[in-house]
Amino acid sequence: MGTVPDRSCDLALLREAFIASVKRRLMSDVPWGVLLSGGLDSSLVASICTRLRSQEPEKYAEFSPKLHTFSIGIEGSPDLAAAEVIPAR
Repeated sequence: MGTVPDRSCDLALLREAFIASVKRRLMSDVPWGVLLSGGLDSSLVASICTRLRSQEPEKYAEFSPKLHTFSIGIEGSPDLAAAEVIPAR
């Protein structure tokens, strides 16, 4: 088991680090794809990719004109239901 942190979390720093991490992985010569698990992390990655494409189309739209999303699961599972809520753009 881990220890309980003894200091507060800088949410702005965490947000910027997460965005920077996604951004580093977008340099590609093939279309992007995000595997949606229905959880928060994959939804955030998809959201960041979509936002970057719309904010900097000259930089990103050439590589991936559309964000491709995928989800794998058992029919009727909560993960598939949650992944279906994420809009494709």
